[in-house]
Amino acid sequence: MTKLIITLFALSFTPAVSAVTKQPNVVILLVDDMGYGDPKCFNAKSRLKTPAIDRLAAEGLMFTDAHAPHSTCIASRYGLLTGRYPIRDMYRFIKPGKITLPKLLKRNGYNTGMIGKWHVGFDNFKGKDGTAKQTMTGGPVDRGFDEFFGLWGSLDQPPYFYMKNRTPVEMPTEDGKGKHYFSKDRFYNGNWLPGKIASHFKHVEVTPRLTTEAISYIDKSAKKEKPFFLYFALPSPHGPWVPTEEFKDSSPIGVYGDFAQQVDHSIGQVLEALDKNGIIKNTLVIFTSDNGPVWYQRDRLKHNHSSTSIYSGMKGDFWEGGHRVPFIVRWPSVVQPKRVSKSMICFTDLMATFAEIIGDEFREAATTDSRSFLPVMKDDLAYQVRDTMILNAKRSAVAFRHRNWKLITTKGPGGFTHWDGKPSEEPVGQLYNLAKDPSEQNNLWNEMPGKVKALRVLLETEKANKKNDKNLK
Repeated sequence: MTKLIITLFALSFTPAVSAVTKQPNVVILLVDDMGYGDPKCFNAKSRLKTPAIDRLAAEGLMFTDAHAPHSTCIASRYGLLTGRYPIRDMYRFIKPGKITLPKLLKRNGYNTGMIGKWHVGFDNFKGKDGTAKQTMTGGPVDRGFDEFFGLWGSLDQPPYFYMKNRTPVEMPTEDGKGKHYFSKDRFYNGNWLPGKIASHFKHVEVTPRLTTEAISYIDKSAKKEKPFFLYFALPSPHGPWVPTEEFKDSSPIGVYGDFAQQVDHSIGQVLEALDKNGIIKNTLVIFTSDNGPVWYQRDRLKHNHSSTSIYSGMKGDFWEGGHRVPFIVRWPSVVQPKRVSKSMICFTDLMATFAEIIGDEFREAATTDSRSFLPVMKDDLAYQVRDTMILNAKRSAVAFRHRNWKLITTKGPGGFTHWDGKPSEEPVGQLYNLAKDPSEQNNLWNEMPGKVKALRVLLETEKANKKNDKNLK
């Protein structure tokens, strides 16, 4: 009798994984240019208030070694949606025959919707006058989504207008004021590039508008019998940093912090919509950022805040700050709360994970770079999802991981960071043991030529696995 009581007590505190028969709703919350060190749950020294993201962490599973497959917007989104390393393809455009996350879920009975920033191409985006066309194909609704509302790309790049499915809500016909803000000192602040703009489009209203659209999609979808997939790709806190009045001066680290805190508030509103509709238990929520932040060393010193926590570099870089991102999974029916995994994962792994969750045969598995992390979600925290990972490939240079070893086949950060090193005195590449040196301060390239050679062989083997999917329809 005592043994039976103990067994029943243990079962009452274990998510009933085997009992989940209904396919979960899926919500991906992808923010833009938020650093690993911004959410409080990932960096105790963060000076930002991020209660919504912290709530997800408390109610779910944090991955502390999660990575975008690239440290820039377009390539990382391509990897997330296709399950393929961007190095394998012309990643600025998703070809019609490729498997995508919404296609995978749609063929298994899901309603699929996208709100926010697309940024992976259209067939026919611009006319001869440089502005948008009346109908644009090759975007979200032609790559697996049933519906789309949002932006073609970033909030700092013209033309500026909202899209619904394939059509601009209002054509960008006016000449918008902007500023050529690119300089060695600052990328974003409150500036955006000059170009065509829709007459009612206001940059400061975009984040609230998209949040309202995401909530509306949840409210509508929760009433239907079919499960739903919402890809909510916020274009913020990517610049221009344009917080609303409610959030101005709300943080101690300037306008970027104000905007980042507004983004957290938007995430909180989405979570409240899931609460209100009573669908939390069997809704899989994934939160992450598309790459690292735009946060220079002078910003760290001025505001006493490291947007990348202990990691070096920022957006665009080969260094960890460019591609290591906050990543949280919440699914109360399956995932235990307050869990932390050190397993290395990549955006590309969402594809195989979703396929395993919904029981799809995943006939395209061999054409992707995707590996399922469902065992970790089921509380096997010792499970290692992958041994190798290709990161941030650019022309002739690449970053490559094998377990705790990291190889970078060039000098310096390779991206936006202002590097004070002397190239003539540096080794031709970089080698770091992240287990001992997570901040990438001790380059072992010259000291360990044997390890460099071995990693190069592994890298070439991985690159040679071409994952040919040209015959898939």
